[in-house]
Amino acid sequence: MRLVLAVSVAEIRLRSRFPRLVWGLTPDARELRCIQSELRRLECDPEFAAEWRAELAEGWRRVEFDQALLRALEGLPDGGGPS
Repeated sequence: MRLVLAVSVAEIRLRSRFPRLVWGLTPDARELRCIQSELRRLECDPEFAAEWRAELAEGWRRVEFDQALLRALEGLPDGGGPS
């Protein structure tokens, strides 16, 4: 309970002393509404959800490819540079 109170007091002091800093660290209501609407669309629209999952899978495949390429280049004796 004391920890919760201490965190609350620290938050109040930060907001009063550094309002611009705290404002910059917290998402605004417009951003939250955009995220919530996209989540609702993911839940309600199966076609949009399928496209979103396909895009996510493609991005993940690119990350895995880049990691595999870096591992392969690190394994070359001359560091992978041109001969």
